[in-house]
Formats: sequence, C-alpha cells, structure tokens
Amino acid sequence: MATLSHEALRLLIHEFGDPDEYFSEMIHAPSFVHGGRFESWYVRTSPCPERMVWQLTGGSEGPMVKAASMLRAYGGIGLDINMGCSAPDIAKTGAGIAWMGKPLAEVASLVRSVRAEFPARLSVKCRLGEDENYPRLLAFCRMLIDEGAELITLHPRLRRQGYARPAMRDYVGRLASDLPVPVYGNGDVSSAEDARSFLEKSHCAGLMIGRAAVQKPWIFSTISGLQPVASLTAPDGRVDHRAVSDFFLSRLRECQPEEFHISRAHRFFFYYCDNFSFAHHIKMRIQKTKTPDEIGGLLDDYFVQVEADRFSPVC
Repeated sequence: MATLSHEALRLLIHEFGDPDEYFSEMIHAPSFVHGGRFESWYVRTSPCPERMVWQLTGGSEGPMVKAASMLRAYGGIGLDINMGCSAPDIAKTGAGIAWMGKPLAEVASLVRSVRAEFPARLSVKCRLGEDENYPRLLAFCRMLIDEGAELITLHPRLRRQGYARPAMRDYVGRLASDLPVPVYGNGDVSSAEDARSFLEKSHCAGLMIGRAAVQKPWIFSTISGLQPVASLTAPDGRVDHRAVSDFFLSRLRECQPEEFHISRAHRFFFYYCDNFSFAHHIKMRIQKTKTPDEIGGLLDDYFVQVEADRFSPVC
C-alpha cells in the first residue's frame, strides 16, 4: 500500500467508518533515522492516533532498531515489521520478503532487538515464501513469536506470484490453528460478504484489507453493518462518487506535500475508478493528468456522459 495508505485515504475511510486498525505506509527505516525530507508525512496520525500501527521496512537490523525506538514518540498501538513486500525494488535491498530468505539467526536478532525498543504490540507481515512449504513457514512464524512477535499477518502468495492468481487462503486458517498468537489474513478481499466468508472459513483473528479499501473506502463500515454517512452519499444512501472524489482530493492537498499530490491522486483513482462502467477509459485519462484539478474536470465530464455511474449502492 505504498503511496496509498496515507492520511488522506484514512480521512476518507473515516467518513464512512473506521477499521479497528490503520496501518501506515511503509516507513523506510534508514530514511526515517536520517531525517529524510518526506519522512514526517509518513508518521502523521489522523484521524485516529489510537488506531495507528507503524509499518516498518528496511534491509538491515541497525536502522530498523533505531527507527523502532524513534517511533515510540508517535504513539500508536503497534509496530509491524514488513517481511511480505515482494516488490523487486524493495526485496533487492534486503527488505520486505527478502527477510524470509535470510539466516534464521539474523531474522531472530532483528525481531528480538526491535521488540526490546518498542513497548507496544509487535507484529510481522509475511508471505508464503519461495514455494509452498508449510512446515518451513510454520517454523519461521514460531521463531518470530519466540523472539517477541505478538501477531502474524499472512498474505498467502508466493514471492513471485502476482495478483492474477487467487490468494491461497487455506494457509491463513492453518496458521491460525497452529500458532499461539492472533493471525490476520490478507489477500483479495473484495466485499463485506467476502470478508465475512474469509473470517468464518479461516477462523483467523482479523483481516488486513488493502486494494479493496481504496476502491471501496466504505468497506469497513459495511463489514460492521454501519449505515453510510450523509456527507458522501445521496439521500437514498447510495455513494456519491463525485463527492467522494472531491473529499479525497481536498484532503490530499492538505495532508501530503505538493510533490506527492499528483502521484498519490493517480494511484488512488487507478483503483477507485473500478467502481465505474467504463473503468479503463476514465482511469487511463486520469493517469495522464498533471494536476489534481484536472481530475475533477474529467470526472465532471464523465458523469455527464455516464450519469448512472455517479451514484452506486454501498456494497
């Protein structure tokens, strides 16, 4: 969720109803420790400081431990070590899923040292690894727990698997059954009904929802059975996509540095436009814009041409 799970998106989700926890964008430990130019934007806590979990990434122990110590000052309910990101530019630095291929003693030292510096809940997000080897995955997760991890989130795909192939959710259920700590499932949750089914079948403690929360910022409220709010819906309760877009773009300008405005807008609408009948057409036009203001104009034109797409049921 790099470039997506920032404060502006959280504020949009908050309008519909909060999840139990908000995970930050990945905080790059070396950049954070050395006071990188944009790092302060990654540790903003609105709208719910009491629900924030800091997601930390890095390729070596020293900066990760120092960053964990520094993050204590920002509050939050926990810190999550990312050992699941398989993006090549992350993995090649020794971060993300690369940790799952390192010597166990090195990984254990990292988790133990971070645990010593961060007093709140410590969690780790993983993938399956290089291949389907459940005994190895289980042993790896048990080692994490032995060193202080209190929660495991599993994205049940292999390192080199993209999103075209469905997540192998059975592995979430197996870990939930075999580990003594809570396990969260992650992967392909597309609706409130799907989320409930995932929880019921896997008996996991919770779900981490990523891309679907961008396309459907109301998904957490629908899972909880909450009523939609009036500010972003029509009188009949349907989502007003123009109001949602205006709200997001306004918060983006307020909550992100100017250098991030258009790239973050492009990323958001790449997923959000999947709510529309001609999704590919409008998202490709938006990807060519140079400023957020242009996006509003394109959406106005689109809703004139496809009036029925402006409003849709909350689902």
